[in-house]
Amino acid sequence: MRHKELHVVVGAGIAGCLSAILRSRAGYQVVLLEQDRARSPGTYPVCVQTSNIVSENHSGAEYPFDPQSARDCLDGRIENQRLFPDLIYGGKTFSRIIASRSMMDDGHDIVGQCRANMEIIRSHYARRCAEDTANAVFGDPWAVCGENSNVAGVNDVAAVFRTPQRGINPVLVATILDHELRRLGVDFREGSRVTGVDHTVNGKYRVTYTGEDGPGQPLIADQVSLCAATWSFGMARRLNPSLRFPPLYMALREILYVDLPDGTDKNFTCLKLEDSYGGMFSPLNERCAMIYYPPAAHIMNHLVDPETCGPPAEYARYLAEGHPEMEHRAEWTLRRLRDFYPELRRSTILGTYLKVAINTVDDSRVRRNMGVFRVRPGSTMTVLPKWTMCSVNARTELTHVLAHSVSTGNADADEAAQAISRATGTPFQIPADPEALTARARKHAVNMRVPEVLAQGFGGRERMTAMERRKPHGVGA
Repeated sequence: MRHKELHVVVGAGIAGCLSAILRSRAGYQVVLLEQDRARSPGTYPVCVQTSNIVSENHSGAEYPFDPQSARDCLDGRIENQRLFPDLIYGGKTFSRIIASRSMMDDGHDIVGQCRANMEIIRSHYARRCAEDTANAVFGDPWAVCGENSNVAGVNDVAAVFRTPQRGINPVLVATILDHELRRLGVDFREGSRVTGVDHTVNGKYRVTYTGEDGPGQPLIADQVSLCAATWSFGMARRLNPSLRFPPLYMALREILYVDLPDGTDKNFTCLKLEDSYGGMFSPLNERCAMIYYPPAAHIMNHLVDPETCGPPAEYARYLAEGHPEMEHRAEWTLRRLRDFYPELRRSTILGTYLKVAINTVDDSRVRRNMGVFRVRPGSTMTVLPKWTMCSVNARTELTHVLAHSVSTGNADADEAAQAISRATGTPFQIPADPEALTARARKHAVNMRVPEVLAQGFGGRERMTAMERRKPHGVGA
């Protein structure tokens, strides 16, 4: 490059961290601004907003009503498998999607829909493998999915589908992102609330922000990346009033963490399909799981005003103070899911969490990846409905970033191609000492306000130690 560009990334969720990491790897100078501060010394406040409770790295198998999401999610799984170490899965190897017998009895052919979706996943994976053998991260395309008739100890089962999905542990993801940001020397400025992003006459961006000690020195950036979840839409519209988004729905959801006093040998995500016919039971290790029951969890669903792009005032209040029905909904969730999953019979609730789920349709059975928005030359916006798509969207964003550098004459096409390869071709490194890694993960659990037991993977310390000796990622799931 002719000169080293300064890039500012707003928001240190998974999208913002990946944007900062890939830009730094590509050779840019990066400042990452995050409004929150770490609660644990020696850590960055990574993924500390309400998205941190997400633990599903979807394969798309759980969306039998939405073939495009199945294909999108598989693309995301392939890209994440290449970039992230196996550590983030906590020792899980696969998942099972459970089709409900009650649903079949009520006249909904969920088994047929799931079988059709398995074929979509197989054929899309086969196509990706044919395009590039490096995509064959799950082995034989025609063995990537499977079907069984039951799961021992789980009730209301019409059929069980084995998929390459692996639920991710959000605390371990945050730990890896923190490690990579430090390794690269990204300028991470916590406690920095962005108050303005303005386009200047010379094509650069003026980013103003405030910290605990008042306004910081404005940053003049060559390029900016807006990754501050729901706040990004308003910032993007102020930069480009003509920008148009698809219909945006912001749903307020309730998720629980529970303990598993009897333990579990289900080291896979177990997801039961569809509304009142079941819910999500996702063990994060032998002693802790995330659970979700749609009738109890779906509190509100709000269509965003296309002009203001802002969430309703109730959302901010509920996220800060809690919802008046939280306790009732939590007990309802645990009571209902005990009907399906015997492991929950003696579980207690470790934590109840509200999150904002962003989607482009009002039907929770259908999901869409929003992709990366080009706000204006040198400015992008990334908002993730699903963490699954984080690496795909980060790669896409980097192509736009490098294309802008080429268009301004600061880089040529060959340099851009090399930068893409350098930024996305090497898996993330992990700390060498497993005990130190687990200790850091506990600190991130404190930052994220989730139970510290999430810092462990399946098999406890011995399993985690064995995992750290493995390659960063492997073939097969």
